[in-house]
Amino acid sequence: MAEQPGKAANSKAGINPKLDMDWRARLQVMRANVNEFFGDIDPETNIMGPLKLDRGIMFHYQPSIFIAYSATYDTATFQGSNYPLHTYMSSMPPTLPIQVPYTVTNQEEGRYLLAMLQFLKVSTKAQFGESAVRSGKFGRPPPVLEFSYLGPHGYDRVPVIVNDVNYIMPNNVDYTPIAHPTVKGTTNEFQSAFVDSASGPGQSAQGVTYVPNDLEFTITVMPQYSPRRVRRRFNLDQMRQGKNIGFI
Repeated sequence: MAEQPGKAANSKAGINPKLDMDWRARLQVMRANVNEFFGDIDPETNIMGPLKLDRGIMFHYQPSIFIAYSATYDTATFQGSNYPLHTYMSSMPPTLPIQVPYTVTNQEEGRYLLAMLQFLKVSTKAQFGESAVRSGKFGRPPPVLEFSYLGPHGYDRVPVIVNDVNYIMPNNVDYTPIAHPTVKGTTNEFQSAFVDSASGPGQSAQGVTYVPNDLEFTITVMPQYSPRRVRRRFNLDQMRQGKNIGFI
């Protein structure tokens, strides 16, 4: 089931308070890293502001996910033998390609799309350059995020890294001008009139940027369990009973 277009990302649809569970698909910053990732931002003026309350992306539509588990075996062959011998080497959790659409019908959804694009862009970047040296953050890799979907026995706060992000800016859909305080620069006569009408109370938008009304993402994430967590918490016997929540 997909959420209705136009609903706020932090709406309560999909939450089951009795089970303390939220089945909606979401890609979030870990709680301990929220302040570092988002910084001291104003949700009304910062481009990623719409995501801070949810700690990341709350997908408005149900995604399609392709799942493929694998185990690696070394194969030994013997002269004159009809069947080789397979020796177990290791197992691999599935890489998760998340395919999900997004539609824009108003300014709020347009700003949320801008926030999503910025979030995914930042999630694939490391700290680098003179500013990173001055702040002491140089050398830090892209962040480890959490992916959740379908509740405890689906994907419960699985630690992931964003491997790649793909989307096409289509030429067969309308593009909506979005007024946002972070958009700087001069505007033409149409844009100036639009900014005056679209800027909300207390906002001082200086320009517009355009977003497609219909967009489809493919976001590939890979599980990134820490060696300490795997060593201390993984238990195959509990997994058989459905108790080892969080491991996929």
